[in-house]
Amino acid sequence: MSIEQRRTKLIFAIFEELATSGRTEIRPGDITTVLRERNQPLAFWEVRGELSNLEAAGVIEVDSASGGWRLTADSARKAG
Repeated sequence: MSIEQRRTKLIFAIFEELATSGRTEIRPGDITTVLRERNQPLAFWEVRGELSNLEAAGVIEVDSASGGWRLTADSARKAG
C-alpha cells in the first residue's frame, strides 16, 4: 500500500470515528485536531486534499451551504 493510500485510509477512518460519535458535519480542522492529539500531524491542505479524494470515491460529500462534510448515505449505513 502506498503512502497516499495509507493517508487516505487514515483520514477516512478518523472521519468515520467522528461521524459515528454523533457529528453530523465534519470539517478538515476536526480531523487535523484528532491527528495532532494522536501525534500524527498533517497539514490542513493535506487533509482537505484527502477529503476531495474521498468525495471523488463517493464515500463522503460536502454541503455547499455550510462547507461541512458528511458520509454519503451508503457509507453511513456501513459505518453505523
